[in-house]
Amino acid sequence: MKIVVVHGSPRKGNTYAATQVFMEEMRKQGPVEFSEYFLPKDMPEFCCGCMICFLKSEELCPHAKYTLPVLDDMLKADALIFSTPVFVFQASGCMKSFLDHYGHLFIVHRARPEMFRKKAFIISSTAGAGTKAAIKTINASLRYWGINRVYSLAFATFGDEWKSMKTDKKSKINSRIKKKAVRFYREVASGKRHHPYFLIRLMFIVRKIMMKKFDDDSSVDKKYWMKNGWLQGTNSPFKS
Repeated sequence: MKIVVVHGSPRKGNTYAATQVFMEEMRKQGPVEFSEYFLPKDMPEFCCGCMICFLKSEELCPHAKYTLPVLDDMLKADALIFSTPVFVFQASGCMKSFLDHYGHLFIVHRARPEMFRKKAFIISSTAGAGTKAAIKTINASLRYWGINRVYSLAFATFGDEWKSMKTDKKSKINSRIKKKAVRFYREVASGKRHHPYFLIRLMFIVRKIMMKKFDDDSSVDKKYWMKNGWLQGTNSPFKS
């Protein structure tokens, strides 16, 4: 089993510690190969909004030397894990910038069939509040990529550092993490394809109608859909 892990902070605090517990528990269930990426080190550039990935190709992105290797790794993986501490009631800025670089993967543009077979897990921690919003941001992008199922774990420490956290509190958090890790491992190992999220199927249908009616034949997205047989109705990313 191959899993890509994207860490949304260089700090290696509570969220990082929780992610390491999660990974170690997965290893106990069976052979797992993890590829870890640390932000912003492995994606040091902010998306500049040039739209080249939408209009021409993701290979022409000015930051392609960072984005393409990570994308290739994610496409080859069986599952994805994203972790972020809460920064001002949201996901970290470097995590948001990371996701911004992959807008071309959205179902309305050039979704990759490989993503529709994957599961993903999001881990977020906070000293007080904000995990719900942080997880929601990452969850939205992953669903729009076509990820088959997205799961999550959030916890609040109320200011405690992992090393100095009270034993009973850490024990409760560890217990939750390990249970989630076991369930996620089993879910990924099962290879089960769940019915696609309703909103994603709806977006696919609406985009197909709009593409037939409004997109020029030179559109990069339209060419991609035709190549995959999605526009003609002979195929869809949900069945690949």
